[in-house]
Amino acid sequence: MKYVLSTIAWVESIAKKEIERVWWKIEETTDRLVTFSWWIELIPRVNLWSRVWNKMYLLLAEKEWVKDFDSLFDIVNSISWKAYFKKDFPIVVKSTSIRSELFAERTIQSISKKAIIKSRVWANWTINEDSTLEKMEILILFIDNKLRVLLNTSWKALHMRWYREKSWDAPIKESLAAALVLLSGWKFKEPFYDFFCWSGTVWIEALMIAKNIAPWLKRKFAFEKFGIVNSEITENERHDARKKEFNWEYTIRCSDIDPEMVELAKQNSIIAWLWWEINFEVKDFRDVLSKELYGTLVSNPPYGDRLKDDDLKWIYNNIDKIFRVNPALNWWIISSYLEFDSIINNPKTYKKRKLYNWGELCYFWKKNNK
Repeated sequence: MKYVLSTIAWVESIAKKEIERVWWKIEETTDRLVTFSWWIELIPRVNLWSRVWNKMYLLLAEKEWVKDFDSLFDIVNSISWKAYFKKDFPIVVKSTSIRSELFAERTIQSISKKAIIKSRVWANWTINEDSTLEKMEILILFIDNKLRVLLNTSWKALHMRWYREKSWDAPIKESLAAALVLLSGWKFKEPFYDFFCWSGTVWIEALMIAKNIAPWLKRKFAFEKFGIVNSEITENERHDARKKEFNWEYTIRCSDIDPEMVELAKQNSIIAWLWWEINFEVKDFRDVLSKELYGTLVSNPPYGDRLKDDDLKWIYNNIDKIFRVNPALNWWIISSYLEFDSIINNPKTYKKRKLYNWGELCYFWKKNNK
């Protein structure tokens, strides 16, 4: 079978490494998509262990240079839909078109749904329109006139972790937080710091990675409704994932100047069942100016519309001071405050990586201490 994983922009390389680590065959890596092949039994494992992916799709059909609606109808209609759905199961058809001649997304959706209905009517099936039921999602994707017909095996996006019931404005995407930790190269035996904890997403993802906790043990997936994967296989994957968890001790220090944010981070850590692993503190991040730190820091300081420009400049000046007086600290920050380049003492000692948080352009800055 062929699968397509969608990711957030600029983390495709991380998603690719996750796939290659267990020897799955990668077919293609493009903008926010990774295509690979393996057996159908792989679906539960990928969904359970997804850290940086958004959704896992089963590729039902693909064709280059599809430029007219008749061709679209014929391709969608030719798929053996009864192989993937139970009788009368409700569906929703979505579409995305990028740099393609068929760009009217509502028309693409309408024609595709008509093709599915016609195919199912021939099989004496109907479309269930009950709005109260969870619907199977079909994505009609056009990129550079290449058509892909994709079946969502995940249901809700995999970046929406179960532990974050509440958050403050402009929260970092959970999958992005996991990507930041993986990019940082944190060595689990060393301390991990987050001085702007907000809802605790960064360090919760860090601890889940260190403890080898599968992010999605506590939810159901769309593929479980399909009937194409034996339920025993899915339960065995869940059982194996639980056995793979580590119980080592870690040093995680989480702080923020706002006590309400620290309390929110505590609440999310309770939901994640990780609260006893964390050292929570209400303190100003400047308190570490006189201390020598070692380990890894990954943080999401204020930026964008959260503060006035003068306040932001003051914060980032102090961030630069902290990292200049802590040469043993492997530190990273994500921010859209591009003026940070003009604040740092020697830009050549810093490197940055482009990322996006909910569509907002950011950079992941690292000070090169070598």
